Amino acid sequence: MKKWLFCIWWFSLAAQAQKADSLVGVLKKAPRDTNKVNTLFEVGRAYWREGNDSLARLYCDQSIALAQQLHYPRGEVKARLQLVRIEFEYLTDLKTAYAHLDIALKNAQSIPDKSLEGQVYLRRAQLYESFFEKQSQVNPLLNKALRLFIEANDLVWQGTVYAEMATLLTNEGKYAEAVDLMLKARRLQEKANDINALRSTIPNLGTFYASLGRYKDALQCYKDAEKIADKLNDLRLRAYVIGQRADIHEKQKQYPEALKAFQEAAKIHEMTRSTQWLPRTYGRIGGVYFQLKDYKKALYYTTIADSVYKNEIDSKESLEHVCQINFGNIFLAQKQYDKVIKYATAGIEWASSSQPPLRRELAEYHRQLAEAYTHLGKPALALGHFKQFKSESDSLINNEVLQKTMVSSMTYDFEKKQQGNKLRIQTLENEKLTQTRNILLGLSAIGLLGLAFVLWYNRRLKLKNQELSRKNREIEEALFKGQKIERKRVASELHDNLNTKLAALRWHLEAMQTDELNGFNQKIHDKLLEMANDVYADVRLISHNMLPAELETHGLASALQKLVEKLTINTKTQFHLVVTNPFPRLPSSVEHQLYTIVLELVNNVIKHAQATEVWLSLSHNENQLSLTVSDDGIGMPQEIHSDGMGMQNLKNRVETLQGVLRIESEPRKGTKVSVTIQL
Repeated sequence: MKKWLFCIWWFSLAAQAQKADSLVGVLKKAPRDTNKVNTLFEVGRAYWREGNDSLARLYCDQSIALAQQLHYPRGEVKARLQLVRIEFEYLTDLKTAYAHLDIALKNAQSIPDKSLEGQVYLRRAQLYESFFEKQSQVNPLLNKALRLFIEANDLVWQGTVYAEMATLLTNEGKYAEAVDLMLKARRLQEKANDINALRSTIPNLGTFYASLGRYKDALQCYKDAEKIADKLNDLRLRAYVIGQRADIHEKQKQYPEALKAFQEAAKIHEMTRSTQWLPRTYGRIGGVYFQLKDYKKALYYTTIADSVYKNEIDSKESLEHVCQINFGNIFLAQKQYDKVIKYATAGIEWASSSQPPLRRELAEYHRQLAEAYTHLGKPALALGHFKQFKSESDSLINNEVLQKTMVSSMTYDFEKKQQGNKLRIQTLENEKLTQTRNILLGLSAIGLLGLAFVLWYNRRLKLKNQELSRKNREIEEALFKGQKIERKRVASELHDNLNTKLAALRWHLEAMQTDELNGFNQKIHDKLLEMANDVYADVRLISHNMLPAELETHGLASALQKLVEKLTINTKTQFHLVVTNPFPRLPSSVEHQLYTIVLELVNNVIKHAQATEVWLSLSHNENQLSLTVSDDGIGMPQEIHSDGMGMQNLKNRVETLQGVLRIESEPRKGTKVSVTIQL
């Protein structure tokens, strides 16, 4: 099952500081109109934040009933979506949750309200994430929701979708890309000045940082999230933050501190009856007791966790991997090897069928089986599982090294300073307008003296604005320089470290004596050697082209010419470049973005298009620049064209340049991708 992150949805800023009891007092005096529908909804949501789900459901049901009587579909949709949010904590009555979503979608489309319609798709996607058989539908639903939020210009919910996409990337181990998307979500929510949206983004960002070993950044996020929880009287958020701090304690082998924090989180989950979080927290307590070698308590809490999960969750298609791994470790310590085999084998079946496969859990299950079969005197089975364990572990280690290298180039601090200066400029401009208005009102009294003061004060503010604008440009230049330095460092790391190790791996494989291998093992050896050569070529291509010197010294056109020459030599595909002459130098940031877009498109062609020829075209006029990459390959599948995560990243880069992306593709007739930006 996927790694669970904290998912919290939004409520109106007007009610953020109000408790449920104070809102109930408002209800007593409210007439039966649409305002009362909204107040009933706010009361229900406030009780949910305080952990009282029974009263939350009661008031949401009343909101729905009154909305139906008043023919107020907007209020009905909001209340139904809140009931779905409550069900997400339990997963005990999915049939009712899906019925709420069906009715909410119909009402949202009838209003019509694109933002509410997008929320329905988003919440259905979030429910589907929990179940293997539904996971293929998650990305299309998220992309559909995102398009609606963009059309509605709803920044807060756009940020929510990006945060959800980031969560999905962590399931594939792509934490660097996840952090990038989560920071994008955070910027949108800060732009909208919505603290309620940030109550989800900030703690989830902390979880991503913790997964990358950046505990200082993670703890700062949890500290910020805790302040939000206190302000909103949000027990669920408080429990989540406590649990994540416990996770860091456990990773740092501070087991007594981890145990105390997990127990504190469990008390809150018991009080709020969070059946989705409670079994996981019990399982984590069992895992800490195992590390403390108290196997009796470890088995006790793990058994309770497994029982609560199976009895409460409305699905028979999944299992809780925390419990499953705990059982295997406990029975290994107690030398009950048959039970180890039972639990680990079942765990492998479920972890393999997940989309994507859960590699960390798979590695642990194979380790348990290798150790169990060793003790049972079955060396062949033990060796097979040990090889699987090493394969999964090495894959995890390599991915973590790459992700940590990539995430070190994240530049949120620079952007935060840049944003702060822009906000200060806006503040000064607002101050200028306010002061000018007040002074003009008194001109009849103060005459020429007042006018002189206005002119002096405006000049002073203008100078301040110019100074802040200058500093803002300096920060932007520093940001770009930092990115270039980091790209050079990453390229050096890939070339000097990872590429060297891959070369050594190839040499070892080539040096193996294959004469004594049977046909099956010979095929495996040949396949491993082929894969090692492919990976070596990929890493070499990336490291050499991540930040080429030609791009710095001679510009984009010259760098693309060098790239085409290298690709034609090193690949089976023939590459061609057409450039209008003379081609001018562009700002460095634009050239770097366009070069990165070309690299991504070329990489996709090499890996997927099965093309024999590729044409790169670069042209310009006084007003715009056009970049085209076309091939004669098999074409691009529709699902990748419309909803693929890689295509979304490409769209984000073009959006950064304020450009237009156009894709033309037909089966067996090749693909043409065009990017147009204004000069």
